[in-house]
Amino acid sequence: MKIAFISSGTFTHIQSYIDFFKEQGHEVYFIALSPSPQRNVPVLQAWIGKETKFNLVRDKWKYLLAAFKAKKIVRGLKPDIVHGHYATSAGVALLVCNFQNSVITVHGSDVNSSMKSATWRFILKRIFKSVKYVNVVSNELELKVRSLGVDASKIVNVNVGIDVGKYYKNIGKSSIGDNYKLKIICNRSFEPVYDHFTILKGLKVLQEKEIPYEAVFLGDGSMKESLERFTVNNELQNVKFLGRIPNAEQPYVFSNHNIYVSASLSDGTSLSLLEALASGLFPIVSDIKANRDILQHNRNGLLFPVGDFTQFANCLEELFLQKHVSEDKLCFNQQLVSKVGDRKVNLKKIESLYRSILS
Repeated sequence: MKIAFISSGTFTHIQSYIDFFKEQGHEVYFIALSPSPQRNVPVLQAWIGKETKFNLVRDKWKYLLAAFKAKKIVRGLKPDIVHGHYATSAGVALLVCNFQNSVITVHGSDVNSSMKSATWRFILKRIFKSVKYVNVVSNELELKVRSLGVDASKIVNVNVGIDVGKYYKNIGKSSIGDNYKLKIICNRSFEPVYDHFTILKGLKVLQEKEIPYEAVFLGDGSMKESLERFTVNNELQNVKFLGRIPNAEQPYVFSNHNIYVSASLSDGTSLSLLEALASGLFPIVSDIKANRDILQHNRNGLLFPVGDFTQFANCLEELFLQKHVSEDKLCFNQQLVSKVGDRKVNLKKIESLYRSILS
């Protein structure tokens, strides 16, 4: 098959799709709606303007112009399948392209944010009507897409998954207390939807209670400076910001920690959470539907109310006082990831979807 993927040039997970389908022997192209790094396949630039002056936050209006350029590219390329990622960018491009064999994947924030706008709800309905299938990555997103009038037969619920073998760690006794500290890690982007302030406020409570811990934050984003400033102003000396690290190094960094945290306000199926579970980390995360689809409170994780830093701190304190995490819980989580989040299995389902469209 000749497959063209469309997304913003910096979409994190597009490389996973590109690599998988290239390895399966398909002819793969990437149509970039904003400046993109090299992708190991031909990158067809649909964005306009100077790369050095392109600001993805300020210049979102340029996605519309890029959509018309993408239409011209698709006409010339004549692919079998066009697969767009993110409804609010690639979805608009697919609507403009009006290509018969197209799929749109919604990843979370594109739908969650747009549902509040009557204009965007109208546009989303048009986008979803124009494509063959809507790929959602969580049960919560499926419900929201269906609420826009999309028939269930047109919705495919499959997340991209993770490279399970890359993150898998043999589970031994997981010491938390005794002479050990809570070794906490978070790798969510520093954006408002991930509510890092709740985590930092909770860590401040731990510090006031003299509960030993170490916390590491990975990544970057628009909130980074304000989060670092909060950390300094509140003398959170055991909090470190490591910035972006190569994806290949993340399993090693995870292996030096024992707790994964996330305070997300909303989400799709979190690949960060799946990676943490495969790595044998115990999760303490916000009580949102996407997390409840994977975790049960006190069974294989701890959930706290959205935005409640006191309850978040209580979860950490509870874990510290227990002094260990059951091996059964950690192994259960690894088995769960293999069942619902194995990239090879999940992308095989997407490949089958493509074949069904062409047949």
